[in-house]
Amino acid sequence: MTERQVEQRQHALCRSGNVCAVCGKSIYEYGTPQYAHKLSNSKMNRQKYGSFIVDHTLNGEYTCSLDCNSALLIDNNPRAILFLLADIVTYELKRFAVDNN
Repeated sequence: MTERQVEQRQHALCRSGNVCAVCGKSIYEYGTPQYAHKLSNSKMNRQKYGSFIVDHTLNGEYTCSLDCNSALLIDNNPRAILFLLADIVTYELKRFAVDNN
């Protein structure tokens, strides 16, 4: 796992409050929490969107089970993908503005 992927998961865990992003149960409800990519971590998505997007902290959430992990996937939802990309761009623009002031 790369340093960026570790950071991505740490940010997602902090955001989660230990609550599943899909069903609202504890992420420990069924044992080990699942880290779920909204836009899947696939070779095709890395080619299409780049590793920056696939590994971005906003592209992942913690879930309590494989079922909830699957429910978070947006690969076949162009509208949800566009909203995710917009959220990532907005997030990075705010970070850039803070870093450059």
